[in-house]
Amino acid sequence: MFDSKKIYDIHRLPKGMHKIHKDYGLWILQTGGSSTAVNSFAVTKERYFEFFSISHMYEGHGRLWLYPDYEYDIKPGQCVITTPKSANRYGGYADDVYTEDSICFTGPVAEMLTRSGIIKSGVFELGSVRSLLPIQKLAANPAVYSQINANIALQKLMVDIYNENRRISGFDDSYRHRLDELIKTINEQIYRWWTVEEMAEFCRMNKEHFRRIFKKYMGILPKAYLDRLKIHKASEMLLGSSKVAAIAAGLGYCDAYHFSRRFKALTGMSPREYRRTFGK
Repeated sequence: MFDSKKIYDIHRLPKGMHKIHKDYGLWILQTGGSSTAVNSFAVTKERYFEFFSISHMYEGHGRLWLYPDYEYDIKPGQCVITTPKSANRYGGYADDVYTEDSICFTGPVAEMLTRSGIIKSGVFELGSVRSLLPIQKLAANPAVYSQINANIALQKLMVDIYNENRRISGFDDSYRHRLDELIKTINEQIYRWWTVEEMAEFCRMNKEHFRRIFKKYMGILPKAYLDRLKIHKASEMLLGSSKVAAIAAGLGYCDAYHFSRRFKALTGMSPREYRRTFGK
């Protein structure tokens, strides 16, 4: 995160969190926009924030340094995300400025998104549209409904950034296409129990290579994905009037008993308990 023996500029977490932010678990504490001087990266001091920050550079050419020794070019349409106590510096680079919209935020929701890998420090694709402006406008309105909508919009933006960068990171187009086609086919043939060998053959990969690629792309191993997908589909079907035995058969389980055991193992409730709790 940072060298504890080194002196940094520290941007402290301000006070003033209101009840709505405590109840929700997310506080947009500051928004803004600015343009740095040309080559400001060279003179910016190393610092860290006691909060989360997202900076969308929509004009210029920037550079980011992250502890311990990572440096990244920043192009228009990319954003810089920093997590609390991540030592950093960024600014204009290569005889250019760094023109940004920014949002600073904190709270348990952001920490949860960090633990799950959705938020992390670095440079990410965001696009040419100034996506932070609508959130800034909502956050500027102190009305409770506007604060809630600002928080929801910020969460969605962070997930969208994660999904887009997961999609484009570390995969050539052929891998993405094959895996996307597999996922589409699995969803269309939800009754089928795929083996890992069959999934690998569908993607034209050997078994071990397929398992590694699938885990990197989906964040979960293929058999676990299939298992959880079926239980998710089952939970939707249980909200209707279909009998448990019919749901089990439609999802490819050998009988209702084995389906019920697996459903309870993953949800903590039997199918009938789930229906009583959440059904109409």
